[in-house]
Amino acid sequence: MSHPRLAGFLPDASRHNFYHSMHKALRLGHCRMLAELGAHDYARAEDTATMLQKLRELIGLDRAHHDGETREIHAALETRQPGAAAQAAEDHAHHEQAFAELESLIRAVDVAIASRRPLAGQALYHRYALFAAADMEHMYAEETEVLSALHAAFSDAELIAIEARMVGAIAAPEMAAYLSLVVPALNQGERAAFLTRMRTALPDMAFAGMLAESDRVANRVVS
Repeated sequence: MSHPRLAGFLPDASRHNFYHSMHKALRLGHCRMLAELGAHDYARAEDTATMLQKLRELIGLDRAHHDGETREIHAALETRQPGAAAQAAEDHAHHEQAFAELESLIRAVDVAIASRRPLAGQALYHRYALFAAADMEHMYAEETEVLSALHAAFSDAELIAIEARMVGAIAAPEMAAYLSLVVPALNQGERAAFLTRMRTALPDMAFAGMLAESDRVANRVVS
């Protein structure tokens, strides 16, 4: 079995990096969900339904994030460096297959009779663990290889504009769900800088409402 290795180079840390916060958030989401799937008592039907809904929501966020990257980042990079986003695009295609498999396994748990639900849950847990591992490896490739290509092809102002288009396409409820993972995933300095950017970008009422909704989502997720 081969194992991923650290990249022999890293992008310029002084340049704009729109992967950092979101990837920290998704890693946190994966770690929380994997632990919850592994520790869950599938004999408890109502609790299982609640947990499966959390999983569907996290998969939805991950899928939307990948769609935004494909639509904005990969498309832009291909215009400047044809082929530079090919591996990342192939990874995203594999992710789509994984999303479909996970949804099928979620449905299997959902409809299983009580005596079969733990077995269906174990299959879901194992498949999600494989998916989370692959997604984390993919995120690292984006943070090193793809980001380096982006730095070579675009100015920071152009990268910020790409990021703004991605963020602008996110609906308010989805953004609140992202924030419920982003805020606890960041260290204190990163969190302060992130929230300052958000406060600058949003009207006061929208910013306050977004924080309140993200707190509500976060409290539901960790309960």
